[in-house]
Amino acid sequence: NREIAQVLESGGFKCSDAKVHSEQIDKCVQMFETQIVRHTTMIVGPTGGGKSLVLKTLAAARLKADGTSVKSWIINPKAQTINELYGVMDPVTRDWTDGVLSRIFRELNQPLPPGKENEMRWIIYDGDVDAVWVENMNSVMDDNRLLTLPNGERIRLQPHCAMICEVFDLQYASPATISRC
Repeated sequence: NREIAQVLESGGFKCSDAKVHSEQIDKCVQMFETQIVRHTTMIVGPTGGGKSLVLKTLAAARLKADGTSVKSWIINPKAQTINELYGVMDPVTRDWTDGVLSRIFRELNQPLPPGKENEMRWIIYDGDVDAVWVENMNSVMDDNRLLTLPNGERIRLQPHCAMICEVFDLQYASPATISRC
């Protein structure tokens, strides 16, 4: 908790109301504890409600507390089509072209280089969780931890990687998706 409080204070985010400040710290601790047991988590709340601050604070506090460096890749999954997100196979040449997410996912799940054993990699999905894009992620979110691309290739989510959905609400998320986080 001390490291979280220090990060909040150094960033100018210490609330003058001690109760609110304590709740800010608690939210960071809750996120950390959830990530210990789940490789996919959701952080839900209104725009401007502090979701990104919780993630940034937790990342900085982990570096101070245990030397874990957190690298984040943020993507809005609704900002592109499914083919642009996951990739597409040319029907004539059968050549595969990675999408934005498949390329990021492939890069993040590479083995950690020597000397970087204390690195965590987060993919943060900043936007609505709906059945259109998240359906392909269900097998990653469950215990299989496998992303199956439309070309049949499978990429395993490695232990040094985690997925975080940063959303306003869960209005469009299916019960199957929510239960995996």
